[in-house]
Amino acid sequence: MKSAYQNVIEEVKNLKGIEETIALAIEREIEAKDFYMQQAALMENPKFKELYEHLAGEEVKHLSYLEEYRDKKELPAISTEVPSGQSFSPEFDPARTKGGEITLGDAGILLAAMRHERKSEDFYSELAKRAEDENQRNFFQMLSRYERGHYEIIDNYLEDVTQFRMQT
Repeated sequence: MKSAYQNVIEEVKNLKGIEETIALAIEREIEAKDFYMQQAALMENPKFKELYEHLAGEEVKHLSYLEEYRDKKELPAISTEVPSGQSFSPEFDPARTKGGEITLGDAGILLAAMRHERKSEDFYSELAKRAEDENQRNFFQMLSRYERGHYEIIDNYLEDVTQFRMQT
């Protein structure tokens, strides 16, 4: 069984040209946005809803960067700074959760989101390694850093969730 990272390496290795690369990246960003919006719609806990809406909005930004690059054949003028300090520490109000607990389903969704963000980080990192043009390399490195930031947000959120569960 191949690891998720090995699958990403194989997928990137088989891409033919920047157009195919951008098309696949766009497809992945759309899938991620749709996943996060679906999860946001299902959430009863407002902090979970806020987290997933934020992540969906981030995927929309990435999508616009990729589409601009595809359409104009030039790198979009965007900040290379990865936003930090975004806090989504969940509020554990028993009245807002099922039976006063975060369910395994909620934690499972967070884990699925973390896995997606990690795979996306690996995907863009591999594209950066294989880019022949320095501007493309910088663009993909920036997207990889954004995905790492999303992973960290979810990881911190999950840490808060598990600390809560351990204290009860």
